[in-house]
Amino acid sequence: MKYRVQAIIAVLFVSFASCSAVCKYLKFSPIHTYCKPPNPQCRLLDTGVEEEDKDLIVRVHNEYRDKVATGRETAAGGMPTAANMMEMVWDDELAAIAQKHAETCKFHHDCYACRQVDRFIVGQNIYMSMSYNYPEKSNWRQMIKAFYDEIEQFDKKFIKPFVFGSYGHFTQVVWAKSWRVGCGRSLYKAKGWFTSFLVCNYGPAGNMMGDEMYKAGRTCSACPSNTCCGSSCGRYGINSDYEGLCKVIDEDAFKK
Repeated sequence: MKYRVQAIIAVLFVSFASCSAVCKYLKFSPIHTYCKPPNPQCRLLDTGVEEEDKDLIVRVHNEYRDKVATGRETAAGGMPTAANMMEMVWDDELAAIAQKHAETCKFHHDCYACRQVDRFIVGQNIYMSMSYNYPEKSNWRQMIKAFYDEIEQFDKKFIKPFVFGSYGHFTQVVWAKSWRVGCGRSLYKAKGWFTSFLVCNYGPAGNMMGDEMYKAGRTCSACPSNTCCGSSCGRYGINSDYEGLCKVIDEDAFKK
């Protein structure tokens, strides 16, 4: 009996230790999204983001960011060129947390602390679509376009100081200092409809009241250190597809 009790205690200790290792984010919130158990009421049909979709998500974000940065956006009174617009890259950690939120099947934002990571505060955009038939593929391009189309509700006077409004998805997409993105996806059936829930997390977070959405000025004239822009990236042996975006040269050394 003594050995049996010790064995049970040992098993419990290992279980709690494993949980603690997996749920390292509990230091930010006791209800951190990554640490939550699955939603038993959600009947997931498909989850995750394909590799080709990761590339698509990053590319479409950067296409919109470059459009603003180079002064080609005429909406909102004509967006001024951006001096410090970062080129976005995929982030696996942000994606893992976004995936957990997508699998809750609950269409709402989680709290800031619920998606916090060590490196920065995390922003978020969410999107839902429903169809009567099983969707053949995800609507990533449609989702990002829907976010960006909120520019129709935006006025460029809110670039600095930033004032939050009904255009928050748009401003997060083109927030200059948000340069990492990771997304998650779930497909489930609810009330007879096939429902796709798409979540994108961004770091560092945008939409900070009183801050600046981006620094208006000559394109790439205020890129942070350890970045290059457009054709200038060639000197570092790096290819850049965007003339208006600051591309990180060494991600490990980049701290801003």
